[in-house]
Amino acid sequence: MAKALGLIEVRGKLGAILAADAAVKEANVILLGSETIRGGLSTIHIIGDIAAVKAAIKAGEVAVANKNCLISSHVIPRLDDQVEQMLMKSFGKKEDNPLASNESNQPIVEELEKDVDSSFEKEQLEKMRVTDLRSLAYKSNLSTIKKSEIRSANKAVLIETLLDKGVKHNGID
Repeated sequence: MAKALGLIEVRGKLGAILAADAAVKEANVILLGSETIRGGLSTIHIIGDIAAVKAAIKAGEVAVANKNCLISSHVIPRLDDQVEQMLMKSFGKKEDNPLASNESNQPIVEELEKDVDSSFEKEQLEKMRVTDLRSLAYKSNLSTIKKSEIRSANKAVLIETLLDKGVKHNGID
């Protein structure tokens, strides 16, 4: 998996918290931490898969855009291992793969994917991350949403689409 580093620079603690919260809720990413410099400027550091980091950064931008907090954002794709190690050390994180330990919804995803003709339960889908819902939607033969629309669909749209009784799993794993 190619890793990426996402950065969001904001004004104030409110902006930092809003951006970080929206980013980690949007995609399967790891919040390394924030760095505050003088003048109340903060930079949020996020690491993960390239697509997930891009989605997370976009969500963070949207969350603070109307609060007049956003200064800048940037995604560095294909992060070099040395840079990743430096960041992990500076934020006091373990150097093993932090994304591998975040498998809380994996049994739900596997259970839903195994049962080809199952109808999805709303409670199960709501517990899943957006990235897991998108993965499930891609693997399903959906009649109400195009595959090109899945990439930008939010959690509510994905759940509504997957709950549609017309959904049949296409068996691709």
